[in-house]
Amino acid sequence: MSRNVLKVKERKDRYKVCYMPGDDSGFDMMEGALVVLLSMDLPIDWVRADLGWCMWEKSVNKFGQGDPRCNTVPPETIDKIRSSDATLMAAITSKSGVKGFKSAILQMRQLFDLYINLRPAKTLPDLGSPLKGDPKIDLVLFRENTEDLYSAVEFHPLPEEMFNLHKGMERFRKMGDVAVSWRVFSSVGCERIIRAAFEYAKSTGRTKVHCCNKANVIRETDGMMKRIFLEVAKEYEQYGIAGIEENADATAMWLIKNPQDYQVIVTSNVFGDILSDEASQLTGGLGFAPSGNIGENTAIFEPCSGSVPKYAHQYRVNPSAMLLTSKMMLEYLGLDQAGQKIEWAINEVLKENRPKTLTYDILRDFRNDPDWERNAASTIEMATAIAQKINPSLTDSTLEDIKAKAREMCDWTKTFGFED
Repeated sequence: MSRNVLKVKERKDRYKVCYMPGDDSGFDMMEGALVVLLSMDLPIDWVRADLGWCMWEKSVNKFGQGDPRCNTVPPETIDKIRSSDATLMAAITSKSGVKGFKSAILQMRQLFDLYINLRPAKTLPDLGSPLKGDPKIDLVLFRENTEDLYSAVEFHPLPEEMFNLHKGMERFRKMGDVAVSWRVFSSVGCERIIRAAFEYAKSTGRTKVHCCNKANVIRETDGMMKRIFLEVAKEYEQYGIAGIEENADATAMWLIKNPQDYQVIVTSNVFGDILSDEASQLTGGLGFAPSGNIGENTAIFEPCSGSVPKYAHQYRVNPSAMLLTSKMMLEYLGLDQAGQKIEWAINEVLKENRPKTLTYDILRDFRNDPDWERNAASTIEMATAIAQKINPSLTDSTLEDIKAKAREMCDWTKTFGFED
């Protein structure tokens, strides 16, 4: 690889970071994260942009339902991402059955060619795993991010000429309404995600890379990935890195039985989506699951947790996924020590388990607190506890000023995009 794409393209003394509060509880998550990030006096200039369901509604109100200009991503947001060193994005809302609606993050992944979806799954010492024996899990999943069934190459209704493309389609002629999604793989797409996984293993001292596929059944697409993986793996044997390929369904089973045996996993888009969510459930659930969408020229970091519309603006959601995502972004920018402080502070707050410092999901699912509803902290209370671990002087008016700044930066009554 020409450079380490898991690091920012140009190191600077000060960075411009685009932040996007997202939708619904995404605003709450981002506000909590900013309480921590603003308290750290980072060399970052923040610029706000918006995308997601909030932008879809705004564009429909502006242009009218059915207008081709309606979108979840306004042109202003694209410009801000392009001019920033990195982007921090909160959870967004997607709704099915909405004509013309396009996923905002899928658009960004393809527009900016963010071909790596980086998903770490690591047990936090004071949270543990729900699995028997509390195995120590520390794996990183490299999910191909721009191809496969998420390529958005779909047909419905199916044009008549499509039945003639392959003899296997003949039996569907009399099967009524037919829809087709193409599973598109390319040699470039396969090789670059595989090399990224091996380069990561090499740079971090890991000794195993698993390629999870179904080449025994899906022979052309997964067969291509398997073949390229085995070729690339030979190059890294000299570094003491073993390339292991296995069926994705076997991986799903072994992740439950022996997750500690995995170090780096590389796989296709759909399998990566499923396996990374499974791995996250073994290490605290989606409330602790970060991810990064990374390409040659930029990166968008987003938590894996959803926007939880039923809790929108109630400040009930766990800020940890957003903060661990922020840690990934800081490490991408070369601010590794700052990122490590965030993970350390989360662990300290989990360990101390003081009243009104842990959100309901932690008390309910990991502390077995029968009064979890009454004892739960708000998003901002847990974020404040984490921030105060990093910066003990964060009290009184200093704390209130930072809270007010974070709230102002995430004001959900004001959005940016589709302006005149």
